[in-house]
Amino acid sequence: MVWNSVVGKLWITIIGLVAVVLTLLSLLLVQFLDQFYYQGSSDNLKKLAIQMSTIIEEHPDAEHVDTGRDLIEAFNMNMIVLGVEQVVPAVEKETLPHVPPALLLENEQLLKAMKGEVIVVRDRFPVRSAGSDDIHMADILAVSVPLNIKDHPTGAVILYQTLEELTETTKETTKYILYAAAIGIFLATIFAFFLSTRITQPLRQMRKAADSFAEGDFTTEIQIRSNDEIGDLASTFNHMAKQLDDLIHALSREKEQLSSVLRSMIDGVITVDIEGRIILANPPAESMFKALAFEHSLSEWLEAENLIGMKIPDPLSSFSRNVMEEQHESVTDVTVQGRTLSIIMAPLYDRNQVRGAVAVLRDVTKERQLDKLRKDFVANVSHELRTPLAMLQGYSEAIVDDIAGDPEETKELAQIIHDESVRMSRLVNDLLDLGRMDAGFIELNKETVQLVPMLDKIVRKFTVVGKERNISVRSELDFPYTDEFLLDLDRMEQVFTNLIDNAVRHTEAGGKVTLFATMKEQSLYMEVRDTGSGIPEADLPFVFERFYKADKARTRGRSGTGLGLSIVKQIVLAHGGQIAVHSKLGEGTTFSIHIPRD
Repeated sequence: MVWNSVVGKLWITIIGLVAVVLTLLSLLLVQFLDQFYYQGSSDNLKKLAIQMSTIIEEHPDAEHVDTGRDLIEAFNMNMIVLGVEQVVPAVEKETLPHVPPALLLENEQLLKAMKGEVIVVRDRFPVRSAGSDDIHMADILAVSVPLNIKDHPTGAVILYQTLEELTETTKETTKYILYAAAIGIFLATIFAFFLSTRITQPLRQMRKAADSFAEGDFTTEIQIRSNDEIGDLASTFNHMAKQLDDLIHALSREKEQLSSVLRSMIDGVITVDIEGRIILANPPAESMFKALAFEHSLSEWLEAENLIGMKIPDPLSSFSRNVMEEQHESVTDVTVQGRTLSIIMAPLYDRNQVRGAVAVLRDVTKERQLDKLRKDFVANVSHELRTPLAMLQGYSEAIVDDIAGDPEETKELAQIIHDESVRMSRLVNDLLDLGRMDAGFIELNKETVQLVPMLDKIVRKFTVVGKERNISVRSELDFPYTDEFLLDLDRMEQVFTNLIDNAVRHTEAGGKVTLFATMKEQSLYMEVRDTGSGIPEADLPFVFERFYKADKARTRGRSGTGLGLSIVKQIVLAHGGQIAVHSKLGEGTTFSIHIPRD
């Protein structure tokens, strides 16, 4: 709308100013003309009336009428002479409008002249137009002076004239003022649009630049065409734009750096508002919160693509409230899906007011697990070494002290010493094997092996032990007897020996242990299944970790050192294969091995 623009407002202001000035000028000018004409006319009428009165007083006969006619013709006015007993006929100029004498004499002010007063009257009277009988109202200026004949006021001389000349002059003046107003408005309009263009053009550029700034483009520059205040404003605007551009780029760089740091962090970082809603989260934090949501069955968390705006669940929700209420940094641990999260949370401030909190979440499961494994390993190894060492020491002392009564008893003690030394040797070899595998020095002696004889041999080795414990140990082989595969025979026997031995030890009487094998798409698939006690869900991710034992009891004969499954995994990986475990408490465990053909 033009009325809401600077151009329209400036134009209306200038037009209004011109209109007010011209209106005041017109009023003052008309008033001046009116006063000037009235004063001059009244003075002239008064002087002429006095002269006429003097003439009539000096020549009181009928000739004064002719004299008066000559005078009024010269001055374009009308005259009425009031005698002592009658009204002297009016002297009227036929070319001028005149007032019927009877109507004029009805004015009481004019009749006061007969009492010796000089009266000037300006009023509206019915006027008969010159040369016609039409009567209309018009302004009349009349002067009445006393007429003294023989020193006695016997009448009055009334001179009057219409003010139509003044009206015409006023109309002409007003017309010229209107012409001047039209010209002034036209010139003011041109001036207003010219001036407003000079002002609004840089303002429009500033508005476009501001719109560009709002869209994130700070490269727009306003052209400076003057050195006035508008030019200074444009220069300041350009300087502001440059500073904003530099500031936005600096903030963008810092934001990108912060975003890169957050994305590359192993630890999770989240920021929550005062209501506990997430306003920032890096990928590790999102995965940790997904696990937390899964444990608490929060479907909206699991289905959400972005966690921004989601409210954090317990126990973090109550923890964050305590941090924001107490306004100090706090540390806590949360266990989720068998993972231990260490959470450090501190309040965030905005002008000394707490506006939220920031938390760093670190998965310390491995650290805590390694610490626990180290302690368990020390305890296991100490237990495993202490028992055979004690037996070696005791039985060797019995032999040295000749406690054994006969050679057979001495041979039996020596056999026990030999068995315990073999047990210690196996433990040391396991430790050495694992150390070499960790260092990358594992060596495979691959050869073409017939699968059925190799697997049957391993199963037969545990058949006797299974019968002693009332456990069925059998094989299910789904390929021909002559099928061959490239394997390290000794290492693979070590793998299945460890797996079947674990299965037998954790299966109760009446249970089953099955070795299943098949060929699929030139790849070897093998499984060791048992119907034993199973492995707790929290322990499944760590069963292949070194020194880890799902069986927490360290009863001799039922628990190893915790190195067997770690060695099994290293051997399978060295063959280019994969191993996985599936287990459920009370239903048994299945170890699955997949080895592709070279």
